Amino acid sequence: MIANDNQKTPTSVFNRDHLEPYWSAYFSFERNTALHSITEYLLHNAVEEARIMERPFIDSQQVIGKILTELGSAHNFHRQFNESFPQLKPNYVLGMQLYRIMVEDADAWVYHETRHPGHVFPHATYFIPGAS
Repeated sequence: MIANDNQKTPTSVFNRDHLEPYWSAYFSFERNTALHSITEYLLHNAVEEARIMERPFIDSQQVIGKILTELGSAHNFHRQFNESFPQLKPNYVLGMQLYRIMVEDADAWVYHETRHPGHVFPHATYFIPGAS
């Protein structure tokens, strides 16, 4: 689940009905089950790696960049993504996917926006407060 910076009002349900219209980009990607399942697996792995850290922390820009770099050298993900979604940027879509994963996670992660609203998902950070 996700809490905001002051750790109030945690969110544990990903409510599709109350999202901004730009989320349609993520939902289009989600319907492409082959590409979505690849990134879902890799993002879940990144969350699990962060969870076992002494101080669990995720910088979404770094995690997404690492995943996209790995996919560039080991898979034709970028070609398939650009052919299927020519108007979308993979880092934005994966940022939204990571956000959804974090909302649905059993642990309470604090979500912190680090950029202006147009970049909230690929430039956000998440951490578990008080973890040691």
